[in-house]
Amino acid sequence: MADASADDDPVTAAVRRIWTRLLGAAPAADSDFLAAGGNSIAAMRLVAALRAELGRQVDARVLFADRTFAAFVDRVRAADPADADELTTGNPPTLSPPQRRLWFMDQLAPSSAPYNIAVAHRLRGPLDVTALGAALRAVAERHDVLRWRIPQNGGVPYAVREEPTDVAVPVVDLTGTADPDGDLAGMLAAGAGHAFDLATGPPWQVTVYRLAAQEHVLAVTVHHAVFDGWSEALLYDELALAYARALGRSVPGRPPLPATYADYAVWRADRDRRRGDTDLAWWTAHLAGAPTVLDLPRDRPRPAVQTYAGVEAAVRLDETADRAVRDLAARRGTTVAAVLLAAFGELLRRVTGSDEHVLGAIVADRRLAAFDEVIGFFIDTVPVRVRSGGASFAEQVDRAAAELHEVTAHPGAPLERVVEALGVGRGTSRAPLVQVLFNVLNFVTPRLTLTGLAVEPVPVPKPGSPFDLTVYVVERDGRAGVEVVHNPDLFEAERIEALLADLAALVGALAADPDAPAAEVAPELPRPAVRVAALGAMSVATADPARAPLPAGSDALTATEELIAGIWRDVLGRDAVGVSDNFFDIGGHSMALAAVHARLTEATGRSITMLDLFRHPTVRALAASLDGAADRPELARAAMRAAARRGRARRTPPPRRPHP
Repeated sequence: MADASADDDPVTAAVRRIWTRLLGAAPAADSDFLAAGGNSIAAMRLVAALRAELGRQVDARVLFADRTFAAFVDRVRAADPADADELTTGNPPTLSPPQRRLWFMDQLAPSSAPYNIAVAHRLRGPLDVTALGAALRAVAERHDVLRWRIPQNGGVPYAVREEPTDVAVPVVDLTGTADPDGDLAGMLAAGAGHAFDLATGPPWQVTVYRLAAQEHVLAVTVHHAVFDGWSEALLYDELALAYARALGRSVPGRPPLPATYADYAVWRADRDRRRGDTDLAWWTAHLAGAPTVLDLPRDRPRPAVQTYAGVEAAVRLDETADRAVRDLAARRGTTVAAVLLAAFGELLRRVTGSDEHVLGAIVADRRLAAFDEVIGFFIDTVPVRVRSGGASFAEQVDRAAAELHEVTAHPGAPLERVVEALGVGRGTSRAPLVQVLFNVLNFVTPRLTLTGLAVEPVPVPKPGSPFDLTVYVVERDGRAGVEVVHNPDLFEAERIEALLADLAALVGALAADPDAPAAEVAPELPRPAVRVAALGAMSVATADPARAPLPAGSDALTATEELIAGIWRDVLGRDAVGVSDNFFDIGGHSMALAAVHARLTEATGRSITMLDLFRHPTVRALAASLDGAADRPELARAAMRAAARRGRARRTPPPRRPHP
């Protein structure tokens, strides 16, 4: 059934049309969703489109259980009506919870760039730089989030939309250099690591490198706060049309976008208000008793303050293993990503000796079709509880698949709220709760096309990672594989390469014998080079000040302690704060810490880093750090000014600010 049947009823016709658009081929009645190239992203888009077109709510999981086109149509026909989306449009710039989280991370490590997305393409042919600049401006006009700035007031970030302007396209001439390829590689890496100032903007930059009269490289770096993996294909499509139009070609116009990123942020805020407490209760129950630290065997002591350096490595499954993985995924009604997650969990069990771990996973939040074509940051990091003990590999795959589906069904409580509710300890040496990210969103690699030019992608090194280890599920040349970014301050490259090789071998062996107890399959894996840490490496390089003994002192507060305690009381809405109270144990969270930082900096007139507040999470410890060994009269004067302001203010504590 290559074409839509004239006998199709409206439901069948709609499902057929959307299926064809997303998977690239019209389905027959027995067409299998997974065999046709379906994955979790395609399932989400299909469900969102049906919700918009037919007003029916279908669980994306049915696409992995009843996978044929005919069975899915029956499910859609029997589905309940979807709840009203209540999407409003025309909203002013509004930050989403994920954006606020990235803003906070930017304050914590302002000189790092772990949240940059960098791409580059070699262009052969007559490049018109003026037309390219006009095309880039057109893209920024259509997607206003690319014109946002994120300043802050009193530690509270907010969004400002700038009016459209020309997009700067500097051209760096490498034609006369002795080593243009080497220079290009160095400049691409430097561009990928550019430290954006979100307060002043813009959140992206474009550079053209001239290698010859008819050969250039176009490099684009975008801060993750306004961009995600899905947005890459949108950027390329928009740029291709706008460039052709700037060259004077006749190209079809684009309909106005049905929504903007600000509309998403407002829609999401309303959703989170409605279901946030219910989803948070699910998360706290689901993660009760789960480990909150994943310490992989490493080669160097963990730095007392987390670093964000990143080095890449990759492995691709051989043909036999790839076929076994795909066959197992099809039999279990799940994705290749779920099989690889289960195998990674089994590898972790063998490496750490623990049967369960909490990893991070990336979830796309484009749950409405109106957001399909919008550039922006629509993803969340969610905790995934991977249980690997006492089961066959097939059972582990089922567990992993069920977990991935479950964690996507509770989006109303962002990670920051989950961390706070679980009471996870905060420190400067590692990210709370999630230290290893397993990215299961395997987007099809998008292609850039520009009129009159031959275009091919150029590899750009990732500028870093906010996690100890970031694992990406990928598909290259028709075979599944894994790419990782690891922190070289923790791991030697040889250890990570051995880990990847052993993971590929292990997943092949497990997938080939999925009904045997997983612990008995290939017991020699992983090798000692992966299992055994270097001598002394499983420690923190220097004592973490956050865990240092509290400075001794009398019950009477010093001027600096009074200043800090007063700011804490105001920000947290508390009547009293003890000098030994931990900020995060008495209701503090990252955005409250940002407010404390802003007020303390203003009151003292000193340069205080956000890290200082993490490293000294009690009033007495922070005051001792600020005062040092010498008396600081400016702090005493600031304390008196703050006390006077509080005395003039109302005695009732301010209401708590909502936070992500």
